[in-house]
Amino acid sequence: MAKAGVYQDFLTTLGHQEPSRVPVAVWNTRSALVRVPGAKRLLDYYQDVEIKLRSQLFPLDRFDDCLIIPGVWPDYGVALEASAFGSPIRWSDDNPPQAMPYMEQVADFKKMKPIDPREDGLMPKALKEYRYMLDNLDRKYVDRVGYLDGCAVTTGPLEVAAAMVGHTKLYVAFYDDVQLVHSFLEFITDGIIRYLKALEAIAGELKLVAMIEHVPGQISPEHFNEYAVPHISRIFGEFPRAIKLYHNEDGLSHILEDLPKLGSDMWHFGDVDPAEAKAAVGSALTLLGNLHPLRVLLEGTPAQVTAKAKECIKNLAAGGGCVLCSGGGLAPGTSLENVEAMISAARG
Repeated sequence: MAKAGVYQDFLTTLGHQEPSRVPVAVWNTRSALVRVPGAKRLLDYYQDVEIKLRSQLFPLDRFDDCLIIPGVWPDYGVALEASAFGSPIRWSDDNPPQAMPYMEQVADFKKMKPIDPREDGLMPKALKEYRYMLDNLDRKYVDRVGYLDGCAVTTGPLEVAAAMVGHTKLYVAFYDDVQLVHSFLEFITDGIIRYLKALEAIAGELKLVAMIEHVPGQISPEHFNEYAVPHISRIFGEFPRAIKLYHNEDGLSHILEDLPKLGSDMWHFGDVDPAEAKAAVGSALTLLGNLHPLRVLLEGTPAQVTAKAKECIKNLAAGGGCVLCSGGGLAPGTSLENVEAMISAARG
């Protein structure tokens, strides 16, 4: 069984105090870590909620001493929200569902009605799955990881916008019509909040709200502050008592000092030097990461993983605010031995 203090260490480091040891999390989206019985294709994960639930809980069954983040959720990747706003979804056997751009121009959103999570896109299916997952979540998991019965995950508003209209058209509009872009993002943000509130109606008060958003890695600091900060912070601000997590493993060195403006408690980071990240935001954000999912966790040996993990802990652990994890989503095929090495490295 898990050690009693694993979750308490997590809460301690969130408070920027040094825990008894650095907590370790497994970012286990899209069934990357294992194919549970009955799942021959990745598509089975998306089509069968029981397979999805067992896949998400697998790390807690396999490893004694870890958290799972984002937790228990109706995982459809970044396609969920865009589908509700009208994006066609492309399915394949062994890739996550992909939202396809379909809008001719940003102004087309003015013809749309506000989304209803009970009716639009994949959201009704996601809500049904979430209820099933919580109804069938063994209490032993919640006792171990206290947020599991109230996790919510959303795609960020800029990423949803890019999925709908395409990145190029969105970025051109950043320059051409500032107010139009704000109106578009407000429309999307309203829908995201509506979906999160629908999840909250099922779970009760949400305990963890995670946002997946990569667009800020591709835009200037000026555009980040203009377009990302107000809309992302509004979403996080709707859930003041939840742990807020911002997932963006891109190179964000150009906006490090602005990241706390988003209103999150944690940043899941990747392609940024950990010492640089700690120096810039370590007093404001808990840093989740940053073992490289490919070069270290997929391709490395257990000894190499251990060495990199200890180096990461050395750079991040002082003063709390550190959770050891992959620096982004785990790559399919990552060995269980390498995950065990990551977890063991934090044990001293």
